[in-house]
Amino acid sequence: MNEILASIMSGLAGAFDGNMGWAILVLALAVRLALLPLTLRLARRMRANQKIVASLEPQVAEIRKRLADKPADMFAAISSLYKENGASMVDRSGLMGALLQVPVFGLLYRAISNASLGAGPFLWMRSLATPDAALTGIVLALTALSAYYMPSAAPDKAMLMMLVQVVVTAFILWKLSAGLGLYWAASSFVSGLQTCVLRVDERRLKTLKS
Repeated sequence: MNEILASIMSGLAGAFDGNMGWAILVLALAVRLALLPLTLRLARRMRANQKIVASLEPQVAEIRKRLADKPADMFAAISSLYKENGASMVDRSGLMGALLQVPVFGLLYRAISNASLGAGPFLWMRSLATPDAALTGIVLALTALSAYYMPSAAPDKAMLMMLVQVVVTAFILWKLSAGLGLYWAASSFVSGLQTCVLRVDERRLKTLKS
């Protein structure tokens, strides 16, 4: 698989006069857009589950109060309540979405790392083999916008969720090569598109209810 990806990247670079930066961006966007229908479907399931869980919170609070001295019975009662309403205590859709991208990112990580080693400058970047502060800033901005505007069952926690994602992303990115940063930028851009679609979904539902 690594050889196939390397061949694809070499072919793409050839189409852009040997510029590996454009090859990385095109490949990253193609992969993320190909996964978008699946990740969007999982995100919609996750959002639906969040809404049900939020609506059941008063009943869950009552069960916790009533069975506070019986943890096993409390867990069973809450599980039964969620099951009856088609909800899940563990957000499996979000977990599946994250796990789905792990092997894809692993393959692209190796292919892009190898391709970046001998790559020259790209746009303002002197080398794709070394970290770039400006690119990191762009990725963090895209991550922050996507996280902040993501529809949530807890709007009051949007800022906290955004800060957590930005800090985690910054921690990972600050030593990664610019080549891998380009992949992350493309991925963050597609995540932003997904957020836009989910927000349109929310507005459509509100319009139908009103």
